[in-house]
Amino acid sequence: MLLCLVLLLPLSTSFAAVPTRVAVIYPDVSAPYSQVFEKIIEGIERHPGITVVAHRLSNGDATQRADDWLSSQNATAIIALGQQSHKVARDLKPDIPVIVGATLIAPNGLSGVSLAADPEAFFSRLGSLTPPVRRVFTVYNRKQSGWLIERAAKLARKYDIELISKEAESSREAVLQYNAVLDMVRDGEDALWLPLDQVAPGKTILPSILKQAWQKRLVVFSSNPSHTRKGTLFALFPDHRGLGLRLAEIVVDSIRNPNRGPVLEPLKALKIAVNMRTASHLGVNYNSRLREQISLTFPLRR
Repeated sequence: MLLCLVLLLPLSTSFAAVPTRVAVIYPDVSAPYSQVFEKIIEGIERHPGITVVAHRLSNGDATQRADDWLSSQNATAIIALGQQSHKVARDLKPDIPVIVGATLIAPNGLSGVSLAADPEAFFSRLGSLTPPVRRVFTVYNRKQSGWLIERAAKLARKYDIELISKEAESSREAVLQYNAVLDMVRDGEDALWLPLDQVAPGKTILPSILKQAWQKRLVVFSSNPSHTRKGTLFALFPDHRGLGLRLAEIVVDSIRNPNRGPVLEPLKALKIAVNMRTASHLGVNYNSRLREQISLTFPLRR
C-alpha cells in the first residue's frame, strides 16, 4: 500500500561555494504520486550547494539499472525517495553517503527523514489547535514506531503532558487496545494520537473511534489528512519541498562529517489540516494568525 506522502534549519552559506552532485532515485509512479516526488526534488534543488541528477526506478531490474546509472553519474551522495528506492539503496551498498526520505522507516543504519511526524510538532500545538489537553493516548507497533514513542515520552515531560502508550503487534490487537483506550479517556480532557503505523486504525475501526470521540469530546489527531476529512480535529502532513530541503541539508552534513554515525529524524517540515466542524464541536475558535498557518480545512467548500 502506497502511503499518502504526506523546521527548515538555517542554511550555511559557506558550503555554497563547493557544489555537490547528488543522485536522487525515486519510483516511477503515475500522478498524483509522481508530483509528490517532483516537489521533494524541487526542495532538494533549493539548496545552493547542490546539483541534482534524478533517476526513476523501474519495477523490473531496478537495482541493476540503478547501479549502472549511478556508476556514470560521479555523484558524491545518494538520496533515496520512497520504500522501493530505500531497498535498492541498501542492496547497492555504495561507498558514498545514502540519505533516505519519503518513506516510513525506523532506525536501520541509514541517515534520513522518516515520514513519521515529529511528536514535538503535535505537542507544541496542543492548546492552540485544541482545547487544553493533559493526557495523550496512543497505540503503536514497537518495531515500527518504538523509536518515535521513546522520543515522544521525553517530549511529553517538556510540555507537561502525560503520554499513555499502548503496544500492539497486530491490527487485531490494536483494535482491542483502542477499545480499552476509549473506555479510559475522560470526556473533554484527553486526546488520542494516531501515528503513521502498521497498526493505525483502518476503515473498519476508525468510524467507531470517531463516533466515540465525538460523543466524549475527545481530541483526535494524526499524520493523515484523510483522517481529518473524516472527523479528526487536525493532522500534520508533509511539506514536500521542505522535506526535500532538509534532505539536502543532511547530505551536506554527511559529507562535512564523514565519521558521524547515521541519524534518522522524524519529519519536521509539516503542514496543518483542520476539520472546522470538529473544532466547532469542541469549542475551539481560531484567530486570524492561526488560520493563516492552516493549509487545508474540512469540510471542503464547494
